[in-house]
Amino acid sequence: MRSTRLKGVISIAAVLAIGAGMIGGQPRPVDILIRTPEGVRQDKFWTWTRTVRGALEASNIRYSLRDVITPRLNASFNTRIQIRQTIPVLVNTAHQHLKVWTADYKVGAVLHHLAIKLTAKDVVKPSLSTVVKRRTTITIIQRWWEHKTSTVSLPFGVEHQANSSMAVGKSEVVRPGQTGLERLIKSVLMQDGKPVTERTQTQVVRQPVSEIIGYGTKKLVASASVATDVVRSIAMVATGYWPDPSWSTGITAMGTKAQFGVAAVDPSVIPLGTHLYVPGYGPAIAEDTGGAIIGDRIDLCFNDGYQAIDWGVRPVTVEILAPSSS
Repeated sequence: MRSTRLKGVISIAAVLAIGAGMIGGQPRPVDILIRTPEGVRQDKFWTWTRTVRGALEASNIRYSLRDVITPRLNASFNTRIQIRQTIPVLVNTAHQHLKVWTADYKVGAVLHHLAIKLTAKDVVKPSLSTVVKRRTTITIIQRWWEHKTSTVSLPFGVEHQANSSMAVGKSEVVRPGQTGLERLIKSVLMQDGKPVTERTQTQVVRQPVSEIIGYGTKKLVASASVATDVVRSIAMVATGYWPDPSWSTGITAMGTKAQFGVAAVDPSVIPLGTHLYVPGYGPAIAEDTGGAIIGDRIDLCFNDGYQAIDWGVRPVTVEILAPSSS
């Protein structure tokens, strides 16, 4: 801080002016505050001048027309004059290099005054809160995300469901499948126009719908070349026989000819006239009975003794067939 003093009173012209009555009034104090990036300096003195320009010229304070001076140079003042010195600062971006004179002493204030808009991704060096000096270089690294969207199809799966009302070996589409749809969002982080990193996000727009195929589990056997439903199955013991003329008339209990395809059964278990299917033997009709055929026993007729002996006695699962609709 300068000591308080009187300026401009030692000049001979001023003394003559006072004596001649050319200058009226009294000297006044002036307080000048000078702000720079380094801090604030204060200068106090007395002067007869009434304008800011006159007060500054009467002092040894150096100023520039770029400086921010309050009040203005040609204006009168009361007791205080403020000077905010401007300094040169360099501002560099990817597309421009600027040299500016500024009375803002922080990086953020300089950029705000230049109306340079920043995003949250941008990088500023030095930081926005840094105090600038003469010829400080401010570098702005501009960063932003670029997004590209595309869609891809999602394949559907296939489910199989058992259907007890459908014959084995049969199948049908119960519900058609439908492909899904997925959105791919590719995001690229750009830095001064060049890609830096990228990431991909996925969003399922439409879930795929599985195709459902029903398959049959109902057993069908051939009877007289006609596919027939199986009503029930019985575990039995089957014996092969043939109508030997030495002991058999060759006529069944139902009056039909005893031949291959005729089965002797216990009518209380399998009614006469029932169509059967015996694995390893084939279709048969319960048309005969016998004294030894009781309960879970069944005799299967063959056309000769060799076939009957070859069959022998074996356990079987006899399929009881539904009557043919034909």
